[in-house]
Amino acid sequence: MAMANTIIEGLRERISTAAKINQSVGIIVPGNNYSELLEAIFDQMFSTNDIWTYVTVTKPFDSIIKTFPNLSDHRNIRFIDCISRAAGISKLYPECIYIESPTMLEKISMEIINIFHDANVEENINKYLVIDSLSALMIYNDPETVTEFFYHLINKTRTENIHSISLVVEEEETNKYLNKIIFLNDKILRVRDSFI
Repeated sequence: MAMANTIIEGLRERISTAAKINQSVGIIVPGNNYSELLEAIFDQMFSTNDIWTYVTVTKPFDSIIKTFPNLSDHRNIRFIDCISRAAGISKLYPECIYIESPTMLEKISMEIINIFHDANVEENINKYLVIDSLSALMIYNDPETVTEFFYHLINKTRTENIHSISLVVEEEETNKYLNKIIFLNDKILRVRDSFI
């Protein structure tokens, strides 16, 4: 357990530092470290008053809230769930916006920007977007379309001063489109089994 906590804390520090310094951060993670990465990201989200929007294409929001039950206590975190409706999950939560399908990229983009525009952000509060994951978006969409979507989204977040963190699961990284997409970010973090 102590080793897992050390890994998660190390990941959280790397993510926190990279996201503060860079406008966009891409994180390449092996599938077997995905859970630790999520825990590190959520630890970071819970530890700040910054505004966070988490777009999930990999897990339904219902699954995320079961993993992190105190999530509803954090009013600074909003979710966009792109998978529940497509999977036929009908349970709804007020802190989550549900998109009918992960193929609705324009709707996803609009909802992201709307959430940040609706947030009353004080001057010293940062805005962060987490996309979980580009790999999953590639499963549901044409790779060229996802590349175009991400290119427009990352430029829009830059103009709105929103820091973005995008995840790629390494087993799927060999896809030439994922390689092209992830390197649109300002900084790339590569998580390894033995990165500490």
